[in-house]
Amino acid sequence: MQVKVGNKEWKLAQKSLRSKIVILVPVLVLFVIGGSFYIRSTTSAPASSEQQNTLAGVGDAFCKQRLLKLEEQFNHRRQVRIDAMFQRNTTKRTERFDVFEPEANCIAEERFGSDTRYLAIGDGPKFVCGVDLIGNKNAKNPKDECLVYSIGSDNDIEFEKAVHDFLGCETHTFDPTLKTAFKGDAYSTFHPWGIGVDGETVRAVYNKRKTNFVTKSLGAIVAELGHNDRTIDIFKIDCERCEYEAMPAFFDLIAAKKIRVNQIQIELHLQSYDAVAKLFMAADRAGMRIFHKERNGWGCGGFRCIEYALVSEEYLRQVNGAVLCGESSKA
Repeated sequence: MQVKVGNKEWKLAQKSLRSKIVILVPVLVLFVIGGSFYIRSTTSAPASSEQQNTLAGVGDAFCKQRLLKLEEQFNHRRQVRIDAMFQRNTTKRTERFDVFEPEANCIAEERFGSDTRYLAIGDGPKFVCGVDLIGNKNAKNPKDECLVYSIGSDNDIEFEKAVHDFLGCETHTFDPTLKTAFKGDAYSTFHPWGIGVDGETVRAVYNKRKTNFVTKSLGAIVAELGHNDRTIDIFKIDCERCEYEAMPAFFDLIAAKKIRVNQIQIELHLQSYDAVAKLFMAADRAGMRIFHKERNGWGCGGFRCIEYALVSEEYLRQVNGAVLCGESSKA
């Protein structure tokens, strides 16, 4: 049986078909691109044997597989950033930090450092990974008290007070530029030490005040305080460019497993692209992942100072594992 279709009906049918094709083709293209990106992101940078070994204690095979997938995605994102880092080398001051983007996700991150939990605003608080895991550390093993370093104070003790009130950690604050007595003795042990290269004399101006001091390396400070066999749970540093002198060598000590640090909250100040890249390359060697980046909106013109939060691969697995798999997943 043949059905005759008039010219009008045939033109309407063609128009309808074309509109469906116009809609379907972009959807299919996006599906293919998105699917291929997901495959690349989860298979192009497999987890290393060391990364897999730290998950050996995870009892749930499905949960372990999810954590390994996250590890592979984080590895891929880091490699993309490393490749771009060597290709970019910008001379524009406003773009100096652009390529150094977060590669990892801490499921239990929060902005921390105020009197009220989850209401941490202003310049003092920092993004911290696994606050509750740190707080539970003392309860589980009082002999392994949590440990916090806070470098650069200017007598703003908001962060130290929050650590004391919510976590109960042993805290040490460092600043050689204070002209009045430290206000946070109830929350932290104060050291008037400058950070940098051992024995170097620094003549600088901080807050329009001239100051001179002799610096110590971070490795020497950790050894002097007797903390080589302990884990620094939070290492917060804002020292007005001393980071480029002090941090690469500190990262090398972490890479050599001579010092253990779970996470670092650091404000980077405008410096040459090579200096910034050198610092992040050292962080990569140390197995530290960028998990948060925030432009300082309280000053610095919005581009001269950038707040970064980095976390060790091992500690990130512990935190994400605790969220996804329960307490038994911690390595």
